[in-house]
Amino acid sequence: MNVLIGLDIGTTNVKAAAYNQDGALLAESSATYPTHYPEPGWAEQDPLDWETSASVVLTELVAQLGDNGVQIAALGISAHAPGLIPVDDRGQTLLKRIPIWQDERSFKQGHRLLKEIGAEWVGLGMPFAAFGPKLRWFTETHPDLAQKTAYALGVKAYLLHWLTREYATDPSSEPGRSSVWERLCCASSWSIEKLVPVRRETKIIGELRDDLARDFGIPHPVPVIIGLNDGASATLGNGAAHPGEAVITLGTNGVIFVVSDQPIPSDIRLRDAIFCWPFIQDRWIIGGQTKSGAASLQWFMGWIQPGSPDNLEYSQLLEESAEVPAGSRGVTFLPYLIGKGTPRDDPLATGSFIGLSLQTRRRELARAVLEGVAFTLRDAMQALSVNNVYVEKMMITGGGARSELWRQILANVLNRPLHYCDGDSCLGAAMLAAVGIRIYPDVDIALENMKPETIEIHPQTQAVETYERLFHAFEKKRDVLFDINNRM
Repeated sequence: MNVLIGLDIGTTNVKAAAYNQDGALLAESSATYPTHYPEPGWAEQDPLDWETSASVVLTELVAQLGDNGVQIAALGISAHAPGLIPVDDRGQTLLKRIPIWQDERSFKQGHRLLKEIGAEWVGLGMPFAAFGPKLRWFTETHPDLAQKTAYALGVKAYLLHWLTREYATDPSSEPGRSSVWERLCCASSWSIEKLVPVRRETKIIGELRDDLARDFGIPHPVPVIIGLNDGASATLGNGAAHPGEAVITLGTNGVIFVVSDQPIPSDIRLRDAIFCWPFIQDRWIIGGQTKSGAASLQWFMGWIQPGSPDNLEYSQLLEESAEVPAGSRGVTFLPYLIGKGTPRDDPLATGSFIGLSLQTRRRELARAVLEGVAFTLRDAMQALSVNNVYVEKMMITGGGARSELWRQILANVLNRPLHYCDGDSCLGAAMLAAVGIRIYPDVDIALENMKPETIEIHPQTQAVETYERLFHAFEKKRDVLFDINNRM
């Protein structure tokens, strides 16, 4: 039996999953690693943590598969973006910890790039946390290390090099050598030759290194397919590949990904903090985000239950939240724990609870967290809608979407049916691997054969009316808070 493996380097963990060519899950493994927040607006990870965790999960996965006629046919890759990893001529990182997509220390550099070369580079990630501003930040603040750098890599390129010793990236991840980036490189005193080549998402980039294959327990050569960034890969893995299809991922952040047949102009991306990536087969992904999605609930649980809360404690908290009516008995949560995303990017925005009283208990606070995240996703959805980004069908996935209550709140707040799906970036990477080794001739056919089943959630009429009123109240409280912060 041919087995396809998807490997995803996500924001909070690395996951590997094995599938047959019909998309059936055969085995999976995951491991977490930390994100460090040394200063407000900073978010860093250690690339060696990715390597260590990926080695653990791939070894466990291969052990789970065993020797029962299993042939690992290909390995597809997914990774979060944008990040910046400067490496020397041996591929070793020159920074102990590197800025990831959440990191917005390059805000000033982004503004300077806009003044000097315009907005053509805007797109990968939130505008001022994108690869371009990060590169400018690096050359300005670490000039000595910049001189020693052989390549400026993204997370995907770093991972591919570790696995195969080849340098490349895909169109949805950090930039490679293209005309778009020549002016940015010049403005950042950077040679475009220090960016890696761009390859299609279904291309075989090389074979898994012999020493790694032995470590993982794989006795034969395995082709490595380049894949997409984690958001694009999750979009595919959850069944969205055609214009008008969309996915909400309720993970660390909360993101809306919409498939489109054309990109959105750079000035609109910049104005409304909308991202736009190349996807598959001349299609694009357009989207927006709230920066703290399920991470808001994780933060809240860690606050009220110090230590390492388990799934049982989360389940109990969600059961308590279900007993609270819409509106959380007057409590509103602004989930800007690491800044605000679409449509008004503000890295300095902070979160807060509003409307507390002596009667407020943790169940009201927890319900307010669920509703606050849903309201910010509606914020992002409205920004897409006013810019004529059309959505016909919307899937929902991610760790937070496992909560039936949260799914229903979102369906009510957005006033549209949602299709819950347990596909993920690993499945998307496996689909692309299937195309890369010619099991399927193109991505559409791979999706048709491998896509997971969905559960439909319908909005509830009375709750929709209630949340319409509550959303407008949320907007007013949000705007008042921002006005106060801007005057300070």
